[in-house]
Amino acid sequence: MKITACAVDPSTERPRAELLITNRSGKAGTYFVNVEFVDASNRRLDGAVVSASAVAPGQEAKVGAQGANRVTSGIACRITDVTRHAS
Repeated sequence: MKITACAVDPSTERPRAELLITNRSGKAGTYFVNVEFVDASNRRLDGAVVSASAVAPGQEAKVGAQGANRVTSGIACRITDVTRHAS
């Protein structure tokens, strides 16, 4: 699980993170990922939850998480929680 991109979308002014989810288990799984968007002072600006369904063993899924609030400053993105359910 990793963040591959983190920026404010210039067209919507909303924070966005691109994530790469890798299933390292032996069974297919559905993943739920909480992402938090923070400013330079580490103050939470927004958050998002994304999911990837039925990711096969050894496979990767690319997903995008977008916040709902408009942001005008630089951001950092971090994963705050991951939940996996066997598919």
